[in-house]
Amino acid sequence: MIKFRRNNVYMKWGLTAFVTVLAILAMYDILFGAHKIAVYFGVLSTILTPIIYGGAIAYLLAPIVDFLERTVLRPWAAPGTARRKPRGWVRVVSVLLTLAIVLGAVALLLYFLISDVAANIAQLANNINSYISVVQGWLEGSNGVAALPPEVIAKLEGLYEQAMEMLNSATAHSMSSMIAAVSGGVLGVVDFLGNLVVGIVIAAYMMGMKETLAAQAKKIICAIFTSYYVERIMDAVRYADKVFGGFIRGNIVVSVLIGLICFVALSIIDVPYAPLLAVLLGVTNLIPFFGPFLGAIPSAILIFLIDPIKSLEFIIFILVLQQLDGNILTPKILGESTGLASLWVIISVLVAGGLFGPIGMLLGCPVFALLYALIRLGVNKGLEKRKLPVPTDVYRSQGTPRAAESEEQV
Repeated sequence: MIKFRRNNVYMKWGLTAFVTVLAILAMYDILFGAHKIAVYFGVLSTILTPIIYGGAIAYLLAPIVDFLERTVLRPWAAPGTARRKPRGWVRVVSVLLTLAIVLGAVALLLYFLISDVAANIAQLANNINSYISVVQGWLEGSNGVAALPPEVIAKLEGLYEQAMEMLNSATAHSMSSMIAAVSGGVLGVVDFLGNLVVGIVIAAYMMGMKETLAAQAKKIICAIFTSYYVERIMDAVRYADKVFGGFIRGNIVVSVLIGLICFVALSIIDVPYAPLLAVLLGVTNLIPFFGPFLGAIPSAILIFLIDPIKSLEFIIFILVLQQLDGNILTPKILGESTGLASLWVIISVLVAGGLFGPIGMLLGCPVFALLYALIRLGVNKGLEKRKLPVPTDVYRSQGTPRAAESEEQV
C-alpha cells in the first residue's frame, strides 16, 4: 500500500492532474459550455452578499474601534502591552459607540440633504423643457448669441428628432418591461436594505473578535506554507491593508469633506441646485483623477442654462476647491497611500472602469498599486539574481548596465 506522505510524489502528481483537469473543464464551460460556473458563482455571491457587506463595514470601521479603545476607553482597558486583548465589555462598548457614531452621522446627513436633493430633482424635472428651449434659442441665435450655420442646426435637429423617435418607440413598446423593472427595482432596494442590516450585525461581531479572526487566518497560513513564504505573505497582506485601507478610508473622508464644503459654499453664493450639486461633486470625487471633471462639467452646464454669471462663479469656485483638495486635503489625509505616478493612476482608472464600470473606477487604483508592487518586487529580485543595479536612474543612459561580476572581471 502507498503511504501518502507530505512529500509523496504520487500525491503531488495526482493533485497537479486534478487541478489541471478542473482548469480545462472551467475554460471549456466559460468558452463553449452552458456557463454553469457563472450561474453557481452568481448564486454563491447572492448568499454571501450580507457577509461581504459585513466584512467591508468591519474593515472600514475597525480603526474607529481601535481609536476609541486607545483614547476614550483607555482607563478601563486591560493593562499591559498593546497586544493584549482588552476587556470584553470595553470592546462591546467600542463597537456599539462606533456603529452609533457612524449611523448617526449618516442619518443626520441624509436628514439635512435628502429633502433638499429630492426637491432639486423635482425642480430640475419640471424645468427641463425650459432648458431645452434655451438651448434651441442659442442654436437659432434668438438669445443674443450668433446663430450656428444652417447645416449644423439641421444636423442637430435631425439628431434630436431621431432621439425623440427612439425614446417614444421604446416607451410605447416596453411599458410592461418598465413596470417589471420598477417592481424589480423596489424589490432590489428592499433586498439591499435587508442585506445591509444583516451585514451591520455581522460587522459588529467581526469587529468584536477581529484579533481572533486575524490569528485564525495566520494560523491557517502557517499550517500550509513554510516560514519563508509566511513572512512574505504577511508582508503582502500588510502592504495590501496599507494601500486599500489608506486609499478607501481616506478617499471617503476627502469626498465627504468636499461635499460639505460644496454645500456650504454653493449655498452662500446662491448657486441653483446647491444640495444636488454638492452630493454629485462629493460622490464623483471618489473616482481618482476623472471624478472632479465628471461632477463639475455637467454641473457647470446646468448652471449656465439658468444663469451664466453663476456658472462662471461656480467654475472659479471649483478651481479654488481643486487647489485646496490637491494641495491640502488629499496630501494630508491620503498621503502616498498608493505610491503610483499620475500616469498609472489614469491608466488604472480607464482600464478598470472599462472592464467593471464605476466600481472598477473606484477600486482600480489600489488594485493596480498592488500589482505594480508585485511586478516591481519580481523585477528587483530578478536584477539582484543577475547582480544588476536596481535603481531606475541607472537605466536612463543609452548603454546597458552590466552585472557586477562581469565588470570586476574586466
